[in-house]
Order: sequence, then C-alpha cells, then structure tokens
Amino acid sequence: MKLKMILLLLGLSGMAGCVQEMKDIVIDSDPKLVVECYLNPADARINVVVNQNRPILGEGSGDRGPGDAVTKAKVVLSSGNQKVTLPYDAETNSYHIPTRQFKLVVGRTYTLEVSATGFPNASASCTIPKLVSVLTSKDGKLTYVAEEKNVYKVYRQRSLSWVNTQANQTGYYLVGNGVGNSTRQNANGKDTTVIELSKTSVVAFLTDSEKSNKNFSTPPLDFLVGEAAKPNDTRIVSEGPMYTFVYNVDANYYQFMESVKLQREVGDNPFTEAVPIYSNIKNGLGIFGACVVHVKKL
Repeated sequence: MKLKMILLLLGLSGMAGCVQEMKDIVIDSDPKLVVECYLNPADARINVVVNQNRPILGEGSGDRGPGDAVTKAKVVLSSGNQKVTLPYDAETNSYHIPTRQFKLVVGRTYTLEVSATGFPNASASCTIPKLVSVLTSKDGKLTYVAEEKNVYKVYRQRSLSWVNTQANQTGYYLVGNGVGNSTRQNANGKDTTVIELSKTSVVAFLTDSEKSNKNFSTPPLDFLVGEAAKPNDTRIVSEGPMYTFVYNVDANYYQFMESVKLQREVGDNPFTEAVPIYSNIKNGLGIFGACVVHVKKL
C-alpha cells in the first residue's frame, strides 16, 4: 500500500511540473475599436458609442464592463451624397447629433466610418427596414405567476399581426413589451408624437421569409402587464402605460441581439458550447444596425 501511495504522489508531482504558468502564455490582443450604433428614424438623435477592446489576459481582462471610451475618434455617417461628422460629447461618452440634422430614410443604406490614432479604421453598413403595415392584435387570457408573498406577475396573452411590405426580403422582428411614455420629438424635420420605451423585455425573435404583402402573425405570447396582490385580482399595478412592441430590424441588429441573448443563457457554464457575439464592424468589433419600431398598448 505504501509503495502505491508513493508512486501516486510521484505521478502527481510530475504532472504539476508540466503545468505552465499563465504569465508565460502569449495571446495576441491587437487594439481594436468597439463601435455600437442603431439607426432609428423616430429617435431624437443619432448616437454612436466608441470604446476600445479589452485584452484577453492582463490588467482589465476580467472586467465585464465596456472598454475605455475613445474620445478622439473621427466618426462619419454617410449615405449617397449625404455625409456628416458626429462630435464627441463628454457628458454621455458618445458621438451624436440630432436626427433632424441628418435625415434617416427607410429603405436607404448607410455607412459608418470610425478612425482613431492607434487603431485600424473601422467601418460598417446597414439598411433601415421599411415599415410594416398597421399593427393589429388579438388578446387572450391573463395569467398570474407568483413571485413572492402577496406579489403576482400578471401577463396578458396576445397575438400580433402585420404585413411585410419589403419585396422578396426576409423580415427580422424582435417582439416584446415595456413601459411606454409619449413625447413630442422633432424627427427628420417633423414634429411628431413618439412612444419612448423603457424597461423592455424581448419575448420572441421571429423571421418572415415570405414575399411582400403577406400577412404575418405571431403565436400567442405572454406579455407583462403589471403586478397584483392575489390571483385573478383586477387591480393590476404597473410602472406606467404598458405596450407591446415589434422592432422591425435589419439582419445585423437581429443576429447581434440573438447572439447576446444566447450568450447570457449560457452564463459562466464552461461545459456549454461557446456563443460568439455577432459583429459587422470591419477591422473592429461591435454592431451597426437599424430598426423601425411599432407599438400597441396592452
């Protein structure tokens, strides 16, 4: 028995001698620009966030937050003969202009170019989807789900329908719910009432590969309405007016958000398949996508 124990210990010590310290392993991590921008004609401003990537190893590698802001980049948005340079705003750590200064048109393709000293020039393009037809809904029952003592989350079952107006193109949709508040904004040179959504939650990722002018309906989905003190209580309390929404997005927006969702579901489990985050930024990381938003009150 003693002999076996000695042999086992010798084997383990030999294995320990083969382990290489992480500091001796070299993993290249070239500096890159990390760019994030979503074009929406109804937004009050066009906003671009520019950070730098974090290293795989070393100082800052374990931080889950965004990399340090790049404050001296040149950010140019263009489409055809239109071109504008977005200034940096230290208060928001982003580059932005009011949307009225650069008209965003559905169906049009836009290019974003970002350059900064010490980084490769980054660029990407996206096309703003065309608006779907009028959004309609069909409601079903309310469901009460216990959260804690005397607190029940209340969900309304709803199916949403619309018509894809884009000829021979796949439609990409993010369907969900959130708190909505109406505001007056000047978008693309016109004063209009816009529903600003907050605390949003995506319930379904959907695609429509049918030809244009085809009716598209979601399956019955459960959307959060508010909270109640007991099951079947009609006194439902919410943080504000609740809306269902359909984000009609381009393929870039859809694939990025879907990959983020899948990665979050994986979490820190080392035994699941790795989920790479989608990026369409050439010579960099991040996302440049577009959307148009449709809302309907719950």
